[in-house]
Amino acid sequence: MQREIIFRCPRTGMNVQHRLDDGEPAAPGNAFVSARCPACMALHFVNITTGKLLGEGKVGQSERGKRSA
Repeated sequence: MQREIIFRCPRTGMNVQHRLDDGEPAAPGNAFVSARCPACMALHFVNITTGKLLGEGKVGQSERGKRSA
């Protein structure tokens, strides 16, 4: 069986649908699969348990360059 997930493309900001195989044999909760994004045609890595992108929920790129005083 497959299940659908929706994730936000980090390049375009568009919501994208993708199907994941539900029959992963005992995959750990932090396992990712590559998904071709139809919005930007790039590969994104999607968590097979949560449907979140690799790096999602972490400090954004604009925040990485800032130094704390």
